[in-house]
This record gives sequence, C-alpha cells and structure tokens, in this order.
Amino acid sequence: MNFLYPTFLFALFAISIPIIIHLFNFRSYKVVYFSNVKFLKDIKQETKSKSTLKHLLVLLMRILAVASIVFAFAQPYLPAGTGNNAVTDYKVCIYIDNSFSTEADSKYGKISELAKKRALETANAYPENTKFLFLTNDFDQKHQHYVSKEQLKDFILETHTSPAVKYISKVINKISDFFAENTEKNNLYTSYIISDFQKSSSDIDNLAKDSLLNIVFIPLEAEHTNNMYIDSVWFEAPGRPLYQTDELFVNITNKSDESYTDIPINLFLNDTLKATGSYSINANESSVEVLNFVNEKTGIINGRIEISDFPVTYDNTFYFNFDIKEKIKTLIISNSQKNKYIEDVFTDIPYVEINYESSSKLNFDKFNSYDVIILDDIKVLTENLTSELINFTSDGGKLIIFPGTETDIQSHNKLYNKLGINLITGIDTSKIYAGKINYNASIFKNVFKKEEKNLDLPYVLKRVKFSNQTFTNEEVILLSEKNDKLISSASFGKGKVYMFSQTADKRYGNLIFHPIWAPMIYNMVVFNTTDDHIYFTIGKDELVHVKKTSDNQDDVVHIMSKDKTSDYIPQVSRIEGANMKIFLNNIISNAGHYQVISEKKPIKGLSFNYDRKESDLDHYSFEELKKFIKDFGLTNYSITDSKEEFLSKSIQENNLGKQLWKLFLILALSFILFEILLIRFLK
Repeated sequence: MNFLYPTFLFALFAISIPIIIHLFNFRSYKVVYFSNVKFLKDIKQETKSKSTLKHLLVLLMRILAVASIVFAFAQPYLPAGTGNNAVTDYKVCIYIDNSFSTEADSKYGKISELAKKRALETANAYPENTKFLFLTNDFDQKHQHYVSKEQLKDFILETHTSPAVKYISKVINKISDFFAENTEKNNLYTSYIISDFQKSSSDIDNLAKDSLLNIVFIPLEAEHTNNMYIDSVWFEAPGRPLYQTDELFVNITNKSDESYTDIPINLFLNDTLKATGSYSINANESSVEVLNFVNEKTGIINGRIEISDFPVTYDNTFYFNFDIKEKIKTLIISNSQKNKYIEDVFTDIPYVEINYESSSKLNFDKFNSYDVIILDDIKVLTENLTSELINFTSDGGKLIIFPGTETDIQSHNKLYNKLGINLITGIDTSKIYAGKINYNASIFKNVFKKEEKNLDLPYVLKRVKFSNQTFTNEEVILLSEKNDKLISSASFGKGKVYMFSQTADKRYGNLIFHPIWAPMIYNMVVFNTTDDHIYFTIGKDELVHVKKTSDNQDDVVHIMSKDKTSDYIPQVSRIEGANMKIFLNNIISNAGHYQVISEKKPIKGLSFNYDRKESDLDHYSFEELKKFIKDFGLTNYSITDSKEEFLSKSIQENNLGKQLWKLFLILALSFILFEILLIRFLK
C-alpha cells in the first residue's frame, strides 16, 4: 500500500490525545454511597473490572478512528502493478497546447484557462515525489528537464498563448525522445496531451506506437468555431511600378456557416491609408479581392491589410513589404556606339540610370553595384567576363543578352551552358515572322488586358537559332511561325536571364519598332524578378538573402522592429558572393514590420505574420478522437473526457491503482459509532 500524500501520516501523533485523556480519566476518583456496606467489596471488584474494559474499548475505538481519518487524508492506494512490475517512481509529462486557437471560448470559459485548470488537476492526481516534465508549443529550454510538483504548478500558471504551432506527432516524438534518454526500471511513463485538437495540426495518422509511453488525450472543445481571416496576399505582376497603378491580391477565408456582405477592407502603406474597399463572402468559402493603389515613394514600403472580425482578432491584420529602388542601375556592355533603341525606352524615366562600358575595358569590381547588365552584340565572351556574369546573375542580378550574327558561338555557349539554358546551334539570315506570344509569361502580366487573335507580330531578318532541350527551366516569351524561340527567359540562382535571338537593331528586324518592344524591355529592366518574400510566417525557419553593403566582417547585423522596441542579432553568413545569408532561427515571435540594419542603416524590410493554421478552429470531437485511437490501433493511447467533474479522481483510478481513502473514511465513522454504542450500552 502506498500513499498519495504521505506527509499527512505525521498526523498520527494525534493518537496521543485520546491516550492522554484516558490516562487522566483513570486517575480520577468518584465517591459512591451505600446504605449497607456488607456488599461493598463485591461491588467494588465487579465495577472496577467492567470500567477498565469499557475504558480500554473506548480508547481503542478513538485511536482507530483518529488513525483511519489520518490514513484517509493521506489517500492510500494499492499500486497498479505488483511484484517486479510495481511502480516505484512516477515520470509524468503534461503538455498544454498554448496556440492562438486556445483563445476561443468553451462552455467553461476560455480554452487557454481551462487547459491550465485541467493541467493542475492532473498534477494533483499524483504523489508528491512524482517527477514532472512540462511542455508547451514554445519548447522552452527551461522546460527541458524534470521538475517537482510545485515547480510544475508555477510553469502552468505562467503559460500564455503563443504564435508557435506544433503538430501533435512532433510533440509526442519530443516527449518520447526525452523519456527514452531517461529510461529506468519500474517506472511508469505517462503523458497528458491537453489540447483543442485542431484538425489542421492534429495529425493522428502520423502518431507512432510506443510501448514505453502511455499517452492520454484530454480534449478541450470550443463552443464557437466561426472565424474569418486574411489567409495570404500577393502580387501577380513581377515587380512594383512607380507612379503607376499596382494590384494587390488578398485571399480572405470565411470559416463559418454564415455569409457576409459589404465587409470593409483597408490597405495601408507606410501607415497611410492608400485604398479601401468592401467584399462579400459565402459561408465556408474563400474570396480573392483586388486592391488597386499607386506607388509614389521609393525605398522600403511597409504595407498591411486590415479587416474586422470578432472574437478571434489576431488574424485580422496581414503585414507585407516590398522595395522600390531609388535608382535602377543598368550597365550596357557594347563594342559600338550607344544603343538608342534601348535608351529611348527609358528617356522619361529618371529612376533608370544607363551606363556604358566597352567589353575590352570592363571594371568587374563594379558589377555588384548594378541591377541589370545588358550584352549588346558582344562577339566574344572572355573567360573572366563569363565567370563574372555567372556570379552577377546568381547573386540576384538580371542579365539581358542580344547576340549578333557575327557572335562567337563557342564562347557564348560556354555562358549558356553554365546558365543551364538552350545553346546556340547556328545562324539564320532568312526573314521569319513571329507566330505566337506567350501571354502568360511573367514579363507580360501587366501589358495585355486580353489575348488578341489577329495581332500584328514583328518579323526577324537575321538571328541566332537555339536548341530545343526540354530539361531547361526556360519560359518562352515569343515564338516564330516555325515554333523557333525568338525570346525566352530563365531563372538562375537568385537572378534572371533574358535571351534574344537578335540584336536590338533595325538591321535585324522590326522588333524595336513594334508596340511590344517598350513595355517588354521596361519590365525586364524595372521589374523585380527575384524570389524575395513579401512576408514571412512566424514559426517557419527560413533564410533571408540580403545584398552586402560592405565586406566589413566586424559589422553586426541587427533585425529591429519598426517601433524599435525589439532588437535581435541573427546568425549571418557572408561567404555567398555579393549576398549574405541571414538565418532567422525563429527569433521573431510577434507579427509586424522589421528592418535589417547594417552599418546603422536599414538595408531591407521584413514582415512577419502569425501562422494561419491557427485560424481554422475546426477541431476533432471526443468521439472522433476515440474512434481514431481504435481504428489506428493505438493501444498505448487513451482519452479522458475533460468535462468530468473530478478529473483528478479519474486519473488516480486509471493510473495509480485502487484507491482506499473511502474505505478508511468508512472505518473512521464505524469506529466512532462503536464508541458511541459502547458508552451508551456498556455499563
């Protein structure tokens, strides 16, 4: 027999109280008057014998009653195991799901508060010598060890909701790994999973069977699961135009059984309201809304979208950012005079800066300062130039190639081969018309409003011909009537390559005079074609690539919140060419706008949002979880109804063995009753 609260056994000293009382009673005398003294001797002997027996029996009943009461408060039990399997030490893990979804209301109040209450009840069901492991979604380092019951209660009461989201399988694997490293004989390893069991994060089918660990689910059900939230935002056009209308797409999801109409939506750029609108959305559907605005500033642009929805509010705001450079520095490498057909496209665009260099007098050290490099009819590409162009494109630059009919095919193919694009196979001097425009090409997304069937397309007089290998990642922009590639693009590293089949000159055709020429070249130069994120999700460990501002190894890079209340020093790698890697390592825990600071200057904007998995409040019910456990054969899993009025009692009966406190309470009452009967009837 063991005791849940063995410290109560010190109260057995209370047995001394009735003993002391009875000792004093034995020493007391009482005068008895008799009318005739001849029977005194017999009466005295008989009375003394009965009185002594009565006192001893009453004393025994009182001792047994006090002892039974003390035992009842110490809560004795027979352990679940016997013999070699008897449990000598309890190791228990209590996990509380503290994700944002637990802010929802249950029948008994907020789920987050109910979870803490159930955790405390679970802890109280175990003896004082139990070793506890406590976990939340944050996987805090301070929780990665055993604690006492009192320390556990402090951890439980300190728990707050967090943006961290963890799959149930990941949580159980974490617990199993911890217990596996601390396996001891005759220990019972039990883990209690207290959660609302959202369907988005409860991957029941991935749960592993573990004979070492008993898992008990304690589900907490939300009373209302309705929620409307901003799921994502994006731009379809490949870059942000300045002083032109831009389009932002917003995906709004309605997770409720009600439809809504004329719900306001607002767009803010740098805390200035730039666009407003309204939307209507059907029950349990998503709606994509388009907000139009005009970019009037350069630099880091911090944006946010806002809607109104209650009671869940953390997902009503969505943060994003983009960058519009003050100057787009473009280098044209040419052996001839300035190319007016390219320059004319940017005549009235002051933020595009055109520079020229001869292929024989190149300053490779300045390549990283340019955003775009254009090869204009370069006949021979040297080894050094090829190597520098590869590095430039890989680091996020844009390379535009206009080959001539006198091009050295071998030197160009060395570049094309390293870029992973189709090679030049020969020269064609016959006139040929363009036959098809790829309207879906990213470079044309803001050029055409609709597809034209009888569009007058340009012709080509002289050109290079490309191979048709299909394993490249090329996107064809313009095809000839014979399905030869005239213009195509491909991604390389973090940059982009645009390949023309001809030089930008009237001797090679009329492309430079065609209406598609200006918008096409403009988009190639101006639009941002890199895969920069306009936002990140908190809890997803990602990399940020930032262009180096200097090679100073002593410069400490900071990530600072916009309001300057939070300042982090991330892990940085500077060995990647012109860029440096910033490892986020989940250092950001609050949604909002941040800036990368280098040499005390902001060089890049970052925006973070909470994981929208928590916005879908749909969860598994008690019966569904029970069925899953049975269907998947999870023999070491069980489920306890959190609605039970006495959760501690249920846990004790299931895990600690047979409870005896009721028996001792009945015995105590029985001994008191026997005492009364002895006093009343034993004369």
